[in-house]
Amino acid sequence: MPYIVVLVLSTIVTYIMIPIAKKIGVVDKPDEELKIHEKATPYLGGVAIYLSSIFFINDLKFVFFSSLMMFLGLLDDIKDISPKLRLIFEFFVILITLIPFYSSLGIVYFLILIILGVALINAVNMIDGMDGICGGNALFIILFLSIISKHYTFIYIVMAIIGFLFFNFYPAKIFLGDAGSYFLGYTIFYLTTIMTSNHGFGGFAISVIVSALFYTDLFFSFLRRILNNRSPFSGDRDHIYDKIKKRYNISVKKTALITYIFSFLFGIIGVISWDFPYVGLSLALIEFLFLGIYLKLYSYN
Repeated sequence: MPYIVVLVLSTIVTYIMIPIAKKIGVVDKPDEELKIHEKATPYLGGVAIYLSSIFFINDLKFVFFSSLMMFLGLLDDIKDISPKLRLIFEFFVILITLIPFYSSLGIVYFLILIILGVALINAVNMIDGMDGICGGNALFIILFLSIISKHYTFIYIVMAIIGFLFFNFYPAKIFLGDAGSYFLGYTIFYLTTIMTSNHGFGGFAISVIVSALFYTDLFFSFLRRILNNRSPFSGDRDHIYDKIKKRYNISVKKTALITYIFSFLFGIIGVISWDFPYVGLSLALIEFLFLGIYLKLYSYN
């Protein structure tokens, strides 16, 4: 029953956030380059997800640190923050999140998760460029990790995402904003940390497999830009969803659904990898390479 309450609450709060965002001017304006939506679209969808779910979660460490990340994103939505300052803040929050887990992680996983955490938060932010893509894929990843780790309280966030997606599927009436992508990225990172802390290499491997769609897009985006003598941090319209849409000349809705299928496949691979992490990593690598090579994510063609 509480899950349904969160779903209904998220639907209502998201609906309310649309006129609020318009009134205070927290909107994403098209620029005909990276932002190709037809008209200014409200942010604050991520705030709706956060407000609808955070009070149902009983992990106080998560509540505190995820709130910091959400507020960082919100500040960036309202007034652009320099990339360097955002990166420093992300690193700081990731670092202090990991300190209580240090004894169970050890130095190697501690250092790996610092890098992975910052990369993941930015990967989620980076993939938020088409209606329904970021929220929908984050939904699958958080759902799989919540079930595998048996931390079912995070399913409240899944239900809140569903309420948001009612208004974010094409044509989107509201966007996640950086507040939402940072909150969802941090959630995936936190579940990855829990899995690694509790299950070592197996938990870490499964978490990476389940989240692999985001890592795939991030890796090939950096590779594509470097190979073409561009800054790896510059934007473009050749992300995984852009490639799928252009290759098959399909609608935004169908593009989103195809990315969900790939996320679901990574999730299933993660589930069956519990006793066979190396097999799971091998299967995930095959899907990773298939997406990269078949869709030519490494190039601008």
